[in-house]
Amino acid sequence: MTIVLDSNFLFALKAKRDKNHDRSLEILNEIKKNNEKLKITTYPVLNETITLAISRYKANLHYLDELYRLFWGEEKFFQLIPLIPSEYEEVFHTLKKYCTPKRLLSFVDASLIYLYEKHNADYILSFDSHFDHIAKRLF
Repeated sequence: MTIVLDSNFLFALKAKRDKNHDRSLEILNEIKKNNEKLKITTYPVLNETITLAISRYKANLHYLDELYRLFWGEEKFFQLIPLIPSEYEEVFHTLKKYCTPKRLLSFVDASLIYLYEKHNADYILSFDSHFDHIAKRLF
């Protein structure tokens, strides 16, 4: 099974005041307990998650250290998948395909949909409903 991870899930894991914190911990325990095979995300998600932490927590070094452990340290449980330059063009086409006035997607969201489709993933793990009707969502 392959699960694509969104930034709001990764952020919620470390942000105790986030409304999805408890649920994110439950999901993490479930996927670790079930030994789900492949958990992946993109470098744009890394960028978005760290930027969100800087913005919400006013560059509090504690949260940055928490994210360091999650992305590069002993708490890392997923793979960061690098995209080659030509794949960013594919991400852009994915964005154009799925973005509508009623479903506003970011380029980061499109990178996750691209990864989901490319790897024939089972789920996108996200608390954002705009992935519904595009991909199976675990939340």
